[in-house]
Amino acid sequence: MSIILEPIWRDGFKLGGDYRIRINGSIYLPVKATVSLGLDAGCGTLNQQTISLPPKCGLSAAHRQFSVNKLDSEYDYVVLGGGNAGCVLARRLSEGGKHTVLLVEKGDAGDSAPLPSLHFWSDGKHSTVFDSAVDPKFGRSFSLISGLGLGGTTRINGGQYTLGVPAEYNAWSEEGRPGWSYEELKPYFTKSETWVGPVPEEWHGSTGPLTVRSYEDFYFGCSKEAAKAATDLGFSSILDMHSPLEPSIGWNKMQYTLGTDGTRQSSFRAYLPKTFVNSTQNLHICTRAVGSKLAFSRQTDGRLRTDSVKIQSTDGRHVRVVKARQEVILACGAFETPKLLLLSGVGPEEHLDQMGIEVVRHTPGVGANLQDHIYIKTVYNCPLPDSLWAIVRRPWILIREIYNYLILGFGWLLCTQIEVEIFGMASLIDAEGKPTAASAEHKDPFNPNNRPDFAVLATPIADPREPGIDWSKGLFGPNCALMKAESRGRVLLRSRNPLENPLCEMGYLTHPKDWAALRAALRVSSQLCRQMRANGYALEESKVPRALDDETLDAFIKERVETMYHYASSCRMASEVDAHPGVVDPELRVHGISNLRISDASVLPSAPAVHPQALIYAVAEKCADMMLKGYEIFHLLPVIFIFDARMFLLNITTELGRYLIRRINSPY
Repeated sequence: MSIILEPIWRDGFKLGGDYRIRINGSIYLPVKATVSLGLDAGCGTLNQQTISLPPKCGLSAAHRQFSVNKLDSEYDYVVLGGGNAGCVLARRLSEGGKHTVLLVEKGDAGDSAPLPSLHFWSDGKHSTVFDSAVDPKFGRSFSLISGLGLGGTTRINGGQYTLGVPAEYNAWSEEGRPGWSYEELKPYFTKSETWVGPVPEEWHGSTGPLTVRSYEDFYFGCSKEAAKAATDLGFSSILDMHSPLEPSIGWNKMQYTLGTDGTRQSSFRAYLPKTFVNSTQNLHICTRAVGSKLAFSRQTDGRLRTDSVKIQSTDGRHVRVVKARQEVILACGAFETPKLLLLSGVGPEEHLDQMGIEVVRHTPGVGANLQDHIYIKTVYNCPLPDSLWAIVRRPWILIREIYNYLILGFGWLLCTQIEVEIFGMASLIDAEGKPTAASAEHKDPFNPNNRPDFAVLATPIADPREPGIDWSKGLFGPNCALMKAESRGRVLLRSRNPLENPLCEMGYLTHPKDWAALRAALRVSSQLCRQMRANGYALEESKVPRALDDETLDAFIKERVETMYHYASSCRMASEVDAHPGVVDPELRVHGISNLRISDASVLPSAPAVHPQALIYAVAEKCADMMLKGYEIFHLLPVIFIFDARMFLLNITTELGRYLIRRINSPY
């Protein structure tokens, strides 16, 4: 494998030109470099063209795969979507060898990106990028990005791993979703995880496929100063964000999905390693293919049953219909899962009629209730050595960090940008951005009233595409995120072409509470940086609000709001008569369809105040567990029936004998 140093612009190589690092065809970081650069770093020679790298950065050897035209006609389970949840389901349903499983993924089977990546700007090999519908409120559309290939968005995300406070899940349970309280969901977080960080393992897993870690120290000086300033402002320091004993609001050190060798832990790498896939004959993986339509039949009880799935290759050359003996599981994500249901005639009948699709089942919640985390970028200049931007401005620092990463196993490239995150509630922030004195009741992480609604993410980098930024200095971005959106959008069809992206109306900031939370976050971000300067740290404002009054902040929000790519809830878990109609029940079964489940971010009742990948791993683990337990009970029913029938006859015979004895001995 190799790293390619190539010019971004067409004028080719030149002194002091703009270049980018490309690994195996994927763009990772833009750099400022000179053609004459050369250094033997112990892991190869970097010159104007390439350096060779050890296998640590390479793709894994080939996994066993099946093309569409080579698939079997029937499987016990068909899993559509090989992302965050799909790889978990494929592993859990196939291990043990009892069940045949087909996993279908639109992208390829390439391994995860090993370094902090900017795939959002890449050529589409690792991600799907398309525009939302234009929102008249903002006068623009939003660029929507999701991962492509086995591992899905876990191939390209920031790697942040957060569970959220217990109140998130207790609220779901209290609203009528049995099995989804914190105590009931926590075992599945634990099951997925192997913890290798510095804090005790008490609230972590130790035997799961997914490696999670954090670090004792901060890698970036701006992160360290932000943590100190947060403490000075009165935010509690959270030692372990996974502990249910910690307060619901405060600042924490981020935890990441990184292996012990420093490589990104995607769901593909963690759950479907080559050794497992190639030795599991009952698991078939089909890449570069999509499920294009579900076929249903009507049962005697009036319910629908999913009979088969039409699967087509993305190049359009092959189509095959595959039957599911047991169940079909949709794990395509918050955009693609509702799209497939709509293409199959399951959804709001008005929209299906508009698209000329026969209505199989009127299900209003399909595609409705779409939620997302959004954020506002702010930019400050800080000392260059304290910022990740240094590897762009100083090529020798990039070389140093590649050497540290590959040879010594530490350094900046082990940090996926965010080291410090402040969680807060708008109701506990004053007009200057300082936290008010919170009572013990306000800090109770089990109280549903104490769910954070915003976060400030202290990031040692900023978007280098921003105009008007002093690139000669370091970049620090205390970005402001809305973590408990009340606003909702929807997913619709653009056409009946299964390969065309859906039409997504994001519906951002249609609820006043969302504006209030973002205002509070911006005030905290501003106050945080004031405190950093008061502590003697050199910060210069670059892209920040001019003032902190509501009107000025709202204008800043409107201009700079962006998605965090955490799409959720478009097939939410709720009853169909809910104020926001649901699509699946607490067993994740689609309402009215006997053998169809959904297991991805679309089922979340609402987008919780977490970076979602940890929760999606737990949802998939729980889904697989429910399915396998249901299968075992179903196959035990004949045994239970026979056993119960024998016990019934034995009891009847015994009681009849006792009755006859009483009659014989009776004087009457």
